[in-house]
Amino acid sequence: MDKKQLILDTLRELFKEGKAGTASVSDIAKKAGIAKGLIYYYFRSKEEIMDALVLREYEDIIVACNKIIEQSGGDAIDKLALLVKSYRGSYVDPSLDEYLHMPQNAAIHQKSLAQILSSLSKVVTRIVEQGIAEGTFTCSYPGGYAEIIMSVLTFLLDPGIFPWNKEEYLVRLKALADMSEKWLGAPEGSFGFLYGG
Repeated sequence: MDKKQLILDTLRELFKEGKAGTASVSDIAKKAGIAKGLIYYYFRSKEEIMDALVLREYEDIIVACNKIIEQSGGDAIDKLALLVKSYRGSYVDPSLDEYLHMPQNAAIHQKSLAQILSSLSKVVTRIVEQGIAEGTFTCSYPGGYAEIIMSVLTFLLDPGIFPWNKEEYLVRLKALADMSEKWLGAPEGSFGFLYGG
């Protein structure tokens, strides 16, 4: 097994056990069954290991969403609905999510959100371009609209950043649906999948 991945897998296990916050590099090495020096070959600190784990977890979400869309034979609106459902249904270990939302970890949280926004915006851009080719959408800036849509889904609707209540959350989803339909010249109600409509 790749030793770098072993180190990350071990830290992930420590998160599941609720011990990641207090675990030292020595604890990680012991649990992984490797020498402490080997960890320092790959990572300079425990914080760097944590950052790498967070980025790997989010990369896994991006890969899974991409795969689902590539395998879908649906039209653009169906693919957007599938992407949103896949993204919302993505699993991040609650203890890792809690770590990300600690004030001292704002930098890695911001980096992970930027990673998702950037990567999934490319997927949304391809879907919008498909919609333009199908005649469902009309717009001049598919990439720009994709980034704005993903900014709302990844940042504005992140419960760790903005703790909206259920009604406030729903209002923002309806606003995003309304704006997206207008921006893309999509049929009215076609983005109802964002709020269950």
